[in-house]
Amino acid sequence: MAGSLLGFLFTYFALVWTSFGQKAENAALPELSLQRSWASNVDMAILVAAVLVILIARRKAFPPLLVLGGSVLLAQVLKLYVLVRPELDEEAVLVHNSFPSGHTTAAVASVIAVTMAVPRRFALWVAVPGALGAGAVAAETVSLGWHRFSDTLGAALLVSTIAFLVLRRWTAGLVVPPALAAGGVWLMVTYPQATPSTLAGVVTAGVVLHFGWAVSDPRKRTQDHSQPGHDSLVVVGGDQFGDGVQSSIRSVPVGAEHHLVTVHGAEGHQTQHTRRVHGFAAVLGDGDRHRLVGGGLRQQCGRPGVQSDLAGHGDPSLGHDGSSR
Repeated sequence: MAGSLLGFLFTYFALVWTSFGQKAENAALPELSLQRSWASNVDMAILVAAVLVILIARRKAFPPLLVLGGSVLLAQVLKLYVLVRPELDEEAVLVHNSFPSGHTTAAVASVIAVTMAVPRRFALWVAVPGALGAGAVAAETVSLGWHRFSDTLGAALLVSTIAFLVLRRWTAGLVVPPALAAGGVWLMVTYPQATPSTLAGVVTAGVVLHFGWAVSDPRKRTQDHSQPGHDSLVVVGGDQFGDGVQSSIRSVPVGAEHHLVTVHGAEGHQTQHTRRVHGFAAVLGDGDRHRLVGGGLRQQCGRPGVQSDLAGHGDPSLGHDGSSR
């Protein structure tokens, strides 16, 4: 979050609050086009993204929906009521504030919301095509003269900041977002004759791709697969019932995520009587549930004879019978 916020502030102050920044952007600003473009369909993009989030995430849809709605609302509030554009370029034709871009905010927020809703292992599969689409929207708004380059970059970084904030990833993206902001500002100021729409599309896509990469966290997923036995076990009361049945909480890695699973199993499993199992419960998506069961919970728990009941549905591979509840 901190890196995206730093990039957002740097972009705003470097290109909006400096004379050299304003001159560079105004020199590259194309003539305003009043024609309607496909990029105008931001309402439809938001609606489609919201429906996808609800269908995919279901009970966990609130965080991505908060990013989607909060980003669009905050962008408009900042642009219309909070942020200003001082008149530092006497030759400027367009002087009103347009930072950040509402069109780009809607496009980036739609992609990031869906990226948050899908399981982590699919995050990059959503982020890659989504980045191309969001980048195309940013490039289109600049090429039509609706927005400056800084407006699109600021919009993408604003959404990234809110998304990491909702996920409570305070230190995520300390390098890439500021680097994209610094590189984009440098190119805009140094080569104002370059095509700003292309630059806007590239950096916007870069912000979206970075978020998808950070959410998917492939390095952590690799570590989880390479060290399957390194999960945490915390005993929470031991033999609470005096019947030889131990209670524990274990963090079981499932893909790139860790799920807390309460496990109650008999120590030793000497007899059928001592193998009574009071059940375990896990909050998992349908796909991850099968991965958890199929991945060998017996081995994860370290107790080959543990019988289990997953959310009220026994699994034959774990030896479920009537003693589980």
